[in-house]
Amino acid sequence: MCQRVIANTPKFLMFDLQKVEETEHMIFGADYILIRPRTSGCTLHLANTHYRLRACQLVLLAPFNPFRLTLESNHQAGITDCDVLHFRLNALGQTFVDSVQFKTIKTMLDESKRGLLFEGIHNNTIHALLNHMENTFDFSQVLNLLGLLEKLSQLSPQRYLIDNSFEVSNIKRTETRVQMVQDYIAENLAETLSVTMLADKLHMADSTFSRFFHANLGITFRQYLIEQRVRQAARYLVSTDWTIARIGSEVGFSSLSNFNAKFKCLLRVTPREYRSSHVDMRENIESSKAIEGQLQKQLADVTVS
Repeated sequence: MCQRVIANTPKFLMFDLQKVEETEHMIFGADYILIRPRTSGCTLHLANTHYRLRACQLVLLAPFNPFRLTLESNHQAGITDCDVLHFRLNALGQTFVDSVQFKTIKTMLDESKRGLLFEGIHNNTIHALLNHMENTFDFSQVLNLLGLLEKLSQLSPQRYLIDNSFEVSNIKRTETRVQMVQDYIAENLAETLSVTMLADKLHMADSTFSRFFHANLGITFRQYLIEQRVRQAARYLVSTDWTIARIGSEVGFSSLSNFNAKFKCLLRVTPREYRSSHVDMRENIESSKAIEGQLQKQLADVTVS
């Protein structure tokens, strides 16, 4: 049975292909979105406009594009069918995303902030690749995603769905606010961080901030904070000779027992065991990229409790 990787859970690192489910409110997601209607009857609500999509069209949206999809319940050809592919680039690593080989894809993804609509017989190649995608952690599926993005980047969009500069500005502002929160957390892991503290910085009510955070990062604030603390602790375990207790304190855990419990919950080993099994990574280490690769692999199959 395929191992499902759902976009709104901490397990989601690369992509999630799913059937469309209607939502009452606009979605501000942290993922790139590729929409593939299989039949007519699917309507895309994007910013202040809406578009009736036809079968075999494709729509690419950037993170933080506010959208929602509605499906006609009484379609003459049967049940309205539409797929949505969520995907992120962080699991690929920044060095790869910034490489020359990825440049054409990156250019397309940058343009997707304006909402790209693709149609025509050239879409058939993309549909064929989507038909072979499965939500598993198999490396072959990563290659399928990269192949799909490469083929899509070679097509010319039929039109841009968002031409209003004000709408693009709002999307950028949301992206900036999310980045500001992530940067603040990264720079203040040792401090006592709370929803109230971050909500105040964005001038939001606690409940509004919690919804904003989860909608844009696909994870709760508490889950995200624990994961970032464990990630940083793992880097310190490999790159320093600090004691386990000091590392737990440096990343903001209130006690050694709490640090051990959360670390083992996420990485399935204790901090001491993690350090012992990764000591060979210290030799000639110049950055945290090797550590990050190991962390991505280990976190892929674990959920914060």
